[in-house]
Amino acid sequence: MNNTISGSSLIVVLWLWLAGAIPVYAAPAMTTDELNRRCLSCHDDFNYRVRFFESLHRNNGCVSCHSGIRDFARHASGEERLAAVACGNCHGEIAGDYLKDVHYLRQDFRCNDCHRDIHGLRRPETGFKVSVVNLCTKCHSSEEYVRFGHGKYVLEGKADSAACSDCHGLHNIPLFPPAVGKSSPEARVWYTDKCIRCHGNEAMMKRNGLSAATVRDYEETYHGKVRKIGYAGQVAGCADCHTSHNILPAADPRSAVNPENLIATCGKCHHGFQPRFVEFNAHPDYRNRERYPVLFWTYVFMAALLASVFCFFWIHLVLWWRKAYWEKCRRLREGKEAPECEEEQIERFSLKERVMHIVLIFSFFTLVMTGIPLKYHNSDWSKILIQLFGGVPRAGVFHRAAALVLTALFLYTCWLSLRFLFPAGRRMRGWISRLFGPDSLFPNLKDLRDIKGMFLWFFDRGEMPRFDRWTYWEKFDFFAVFWGMAAIGGSGLILWFPEFFSYIFPGWVINAATIVHSEEALLAALFIFTVHFFNNHLVPNKFPLEPNIFTGRNGLRQLQAERPLEYERLMAENRLESLKRPRLGVATRLLSSLFGLASLLLGLFLVFLILWTILSDTANTPRGGGKDPLTPPGSLVEPPQPQYKPVEPPVPAPPALPWAGHNRGAVNPRTGEYYPPSGKGVINPRTGEYYPPSGQGFINPRTGAYYPRFDPGGAQ
Repeated sequence: MNNTISGSSLIVVLWLWLAGAIPVYAAPAMTTDELNRRCLSCHDDFNYRVRFFESLHRNNGCVSCHSGIRDFARHASGEERLAAVACGNCHGEIAGDYLKDVHYLRQDFRCNDCHRDIHGLRRPETGFKVSVVNLCTKCHSSEEYVRFGHGKYVLEGKADSAACSDCHGLHNIPLFPPAVGKSSPEARVWYTDKCIRCHGNEAMMKRNGLSAATVRDYEETYHGKVRKIGYAGQVAGCADCHTSHNILPAADPRSAVNPENLIATCGKCHHGFQPRFVEFNAHPDYRNRERYPVLFWTYVFMAALLASVFCFFWIHLVLWWRKAYWEKCRRLREGKEAPECEEEQIERFSLKERVMHIVLIFSFFTLVMTGIPLKYHNSDWSKILIQLFGGVPRAGVFHRAAALVLTALFLYTCWLSLRFLFPAGRRMRGWISRLFGPDSLFPNLKDLRDIKGMFLWFFDRGEMPRFDRWTYWEKFDFFAVFWGMAAIGGSGLILWFPEFFSYIFPGWVINAATIVHSEEALLAALFIFTVHFFNNHLVPNKFPLEPNIFTGRNGLRQLQAERPLEYERLMAENRLESLKRPRLGVATRLLSSLFGLASLLLGLFLVFLILWTILSDTANTPRGGGKDPLTPPGSLVEPPQPQYKPVEPPVPAPPALPWAGHNRGAVNPRTGEYYPPSGKGVINPRTGEYYPPSGQGFINPRTGAYYPRFDPGGAQ
């Protein structure tokens, strides 16, 4: 029995040993220092023995990177090879970002392709930004960036200037889809955001002597508004005009925005324009009277127009509401309020006029809902409205289609007005009497008397004026369309076809047209949705809706009360009976009321959004933020850094030079630069870069990266 148990135990122990659970021999644990000494017993050159222990990785043991050694003897004999180095074991976040980096996705670069001297890696003595510039320009052309771009200022020691990594990223450089003839929309969004990140920072711009208003002024142009509303890839960004690396000022003839170069720069997107098209200013400050006097006074005129119109009509609105409400309460107390339903109906608007008004409603609302969001592009609601129309491009199609409909409606109204003045068969006879007659919408002296009488009535100083077919506020509505179509329609055409109009006007007219179009649109929207709505629907004796523009009918007693002169004139001319119409059916009245109320509520909702945005100052929120994106507090400018020397122009072939016969030099086949002899060097066949000799080195055939070997004696 005991022998059986002993045999069984032996079998279990043997099985556990084969499974690896119980090692037969366990090597004693080695400390990091012991492991390092073991590695250095073979790898004993200066690079590992000295430089590694002065590097950033000096606290790491050899096996923290070079793992997979189970038997040093087998490794030393070459039978056991190291596992691949995985930098992501320590640098996990960076490794995760790098999986999306263009260098990994396109070139299959690995960590040591950039961090080549990994065993001797130290913090750069020149500063981080300078080291980034020097590293990136080993492969990428440095000429334009270093001589004409931000790199020049980085190398001069200005810490606020952008290094390569500030714009492109460091380990997360994005891979953008290819684009034909221009940068991809994704790239345009990325780089424009990077530019605005710094140039929208007021503190940074101020200490570097640059304008902090550049971003604000850009965002008030069409390009900037479309970007802010969420479609930056579809309009010109910063690099489209200023290029990617050449950021020389406009006064420099080598700058892309120099006046001599603007035709080519603008011509990348715009075609078929007259040369004075480039007088358009991409960063106009209409608040600056000295630099932009025309734009300044255009804005002042439009602001004064808005202020005067709303000052008069909003005061008129408030006073009218107070008086009308008091009168309605008085009539109710006296039992004189007219019943809501009357059997006798008088035609006020023909079917044609009602259809025209419905078309006007649809086109006007479309224009407002696709245009006003661009004016208040910083607001969240503007983005929602634009998305309802399918984005900026489709919203633009809706906007222009509605503009064409409204223009056709306006031209047809002009034709009807001429037909009214000059009816068929009567030619010019009596046109003046028709122009100033009671059926005309043309202002006359009675309108001035009615305005005075209305204000006297507001303050209980007289009776309400007796009106005929048209009141003075209805005539104002009618003639405001003529000014509005000239201002908003004319400026809209210029903005729609700027290249064509450059043959008629200089480019700065486009800037002026932008101001006129924007402010006149605001005037039209607010006037219709406040003054027009109140005068016709929200006044207490008509609240909540006057449906006659949809039904075409007025009650007979309503006509007597609101337009007594018209009623008396129709009676005197025996025309009243001919204008009487049967009462409309319930379905027609219901649909008319629903459509009218829906339009009314939508207009009031849009007014609320516009006024809320204006009062909360959302559209003028400071750009950029208060923190410096690149420079930490307390280190505004680094000490002067060594100047980077850009590659000189290619030199002639070696045989033409005095050292051409030297058999130990090297010529860079890509740049033509000569490297003096000092042992054996290596030319990178992929990039043309020359690596000076230091023992034995080799070129990575996959990436072209050069890995040096250091001579211990020479390195010391």
